[in-house]
Parts: sequence; structure tokens; C-alpha cells
Amino acid sequence: MLTLHILRHANTLSNSKTGEDFDRELSPKGLKQSEVLGSFLKMNNLQPEVIFCSSAKRTRKTLKEIQKVFKFENSIEFEDDLYLASMGEMFDIVSNLSSKRDALIIGHNNGIADLITYLTDDYLDIPTCTFVSLSFDVNNWNEISKGLAKMDVYFSPKEG
Repeated sequence: MLTLHILRHANTLSNSKTGEDFDRELSPKGLKQSEVLGSFLKMNNLQPEVIFCSSAKRTRKTLKEIQKVFKFENSIEFEDDLYLASMGEMFDIVSNLSSKRDALIIGHNNGIADLITYLTDDYLDIPTCTFVSLSFDVNNWNEISKGLAKMDVYFSPKEG
């Protein structure tokens, strides 16, 4: 049994100081969302064994803010390929994982929502800072495919 945790970054400001989408910061709402999600992860002890995070500022900052409440104790890899990755690109990353460990991907929509829809065969709304856990009754990541995932967790912080 393998588990894939998926997180869409927290809410952001519309623009960055540089004018680049890659450099957008979290909004005050996004900071609060991250804190609420961190508390949820801590309360449920949701500790993935390996974390792949888009290298964009908003995904890195979401991770940093969550870790103020709930410290991930395992390896974190920042991946340029996850920045605005499509469903197909994210699926390729996951299905090519060589480890047999549970993983967390922190990325962006529309790729996040499309990946969840593909893996579960069920459309879900994925607002900012939504966390989803999908389990697969397989032994290797290259065995996952369309519709094989069972959703175990769906958590989206309420606006505050």
C-alpha cells in the first residue's frame, strides 16, 4: 500500500514585486490557511516520508509556514519541474518514484486538481491550501494508474 499526499499552495497575492508569477508571495489569508493546515497535519500526524515541492516562492513559503506548526521530519526536495506542471507531468514524476515510501507533492493548479481527478475518477474542487491523501493498493509507484486511488483525506482550511 502506497499513499500520495497532494497539497495545493496557500492563497497568494495577485502580483509579485518582480512582476514574475514564480515570485508571488502568500497573502495574509494564505498565511492563516497554512497555519490551520499545519495544525490539522499535526493533530492527525500526517507525516509523509518524502516531500517534493515546486521551487516557486509560494509553494516554498506554504511549506515553511506549515512547518512553523508541524515539522516534517523527512527529506524535502525542491523541484523546478513541479512549477505549473500539468497533470501528465506530475503523473510522470509520481509514477517514476523509485522509493516505496509515502510521498507528498506540493504544487499548483490546474495540474493538482487534474491529477486528483485522474487518479480517483472523481472531480473535486481544490481551493488553495487543500490537502488530499490518496492510497493505492500497489507495491510500486509505477503500478498506479487512472482511477486506482482511494481518497483517505480531503482537508481545505476555511476562510478566516
